[in-house]
Parts: sequence; structure tokens; C-alpha cells
Amino acid sequence: MRKPSVSFLTSVTMVLLAAAWVIFPEQNLEPVIVLLAAFIGIFPLIKNELIPWSESLRLKRKKFSHLNGSSNINGIEPSFDELFQVGGVQLNLVSQGFNQYPVKLSVFFDQIDFRFIAEFNNGKSIELKKRFNIGYELDEVSLPLKSNHYVVAQFDIDGDGIDEFILGVIVENSGLKDVQLTIYKFHPPLFEEDLSRAKNLACLGTVEAIGIVGTVNIELKKGAITIPRHHRGFYYKWAFVDGRFIDAGDY
Repeated sequence: MRKPSVSFLTSVTMVLLAAAWVIFPEQNLEPVIVLLAAFIGIFPLIKNELIPWSESLRLKRKKFSHLNGSSNINGIEPSFDELFQVGGVQLNLVSQGFNQYPVKLSVFFDQIDFRFIAEFNNGKSIELKKRFNIGYELDEVSLPLKSNHYVVAQFDIDGDGIDEFILGVIVENSGLKDVQLTIYKFHPPLFEEDLSRAKNLACLGTVEAIGIVGTVNIELKKGAITIPRHHRGFYYKWAFVDGRFIDAGDY
């Protein structure tokens, strides 16, 4: 059963006070009623103005070029050159409040392609098998294109309180951009010795957006991923429903 909101309880209190003032006019309840009315009126301002403004400021401080939507996003946006350098790059992960969760995601070049490895604080690791089929040279050996940009992010897409992992590639294509994102769910094992089991990672899905004009904006919010096309209001959108992503875009 849903609990009454604070604004609802405050409104009921104000109505009761107004009724009491009518019944007992000698009691000057006007200042209290006016204060409660002002208190009720400020709730929509906080919800619709103050909170989104504060959220945008926190997100802006992270200086993302492509990631957007929530200040809770933890991520990096490396280029091909940054990943190709010795050692690659690492994303330090936000703790989830229990030990059986990776502490960082490492991305590095290995022979002919990039690898994405989730590492634990006890030295164990598990590989996130990427599912990109764009961003490669069409040759006998499919090497990643040097113009690629990548996204490695941590965010709670499904709203269960445990962050998912998001791997993405942004590809230049005849002046436009194409995007693929793969989302992974980590299921923490009961025992520490089972941390590196492959079945601890489940792929929730791979989504693709093609023909993006200008800068790619990947909007991550609980329950949805949106990528505007920047063309006549069209957009890609996937809603996370019943454990899978449903296409809800208009493109």
C-alpha cells in the first residue's frame, strides 16, 4: 500500500486548521494556515526546478562528452588512441555496499582487439565479452577503426540498487555516427572463490542507434536509455521492462 506523501498530509492539516478557525474564530490560525500554504506551494518548485537544476550541475562537473541523463553515472569515454596505449584505461567503480563486487573495469588492447575486464580486490577478474559488430575495418583481420570512441559506464539501469555495466562504441559513418551499447548485469556469488565465474555476468541486451547527427548524447536513466538523432525530433529509446529492453523510439 502506498503511503501518503508529505504534501498530501500537509494539505489535509491545512484544511483541518481552516475548518477549526471557522468553528473557533477567536483562535487566530491565519499565520499557521498561510505558512502551510506556502510550504505546499514550494513542493512543485523543488521537484520540477531545484532538483533538476542541482542534478544538471552535478552531471556537468563530470565533464562527459556523450553520457547524459543522471548525475549517478560513473564512466569514462576513451578514444581509440587512449585505449591503444600501454596499459589501456581503468574505470574505478563505485562501491555497492558488499564485497562481492568488482572494484574497477580495465580496458586494453590485446593482439587484434580490445578487452574489457572487471577486477576484484582479491586479484580475481572476469571478462565482459563485448558484442559490437560495428567499428571494425572490413579486411581479413577485423581491427577496430582508429576513429572509434568508446563508452565504459556504471549505472543502475534496472533500478534494483546494484549498478550495471555499460560498454559502448561510437563509430563515424559518412558524416553521421552509429552507436552500439551492451548492458551487463552482475550477479554477486555467495562465496568469494566463485567471483570469476562467467555466469555471474548476464547480458541484458545490445542496442544500436544509427545515423546520429552531430554529437552523440547517451541518456541513461533508471528504466530507459535514450539517444536523440538530432534530426526533426527523432530519437532512439529502449525501456527496460520485465528483464529486457523494449524498443520505444521514434526514428
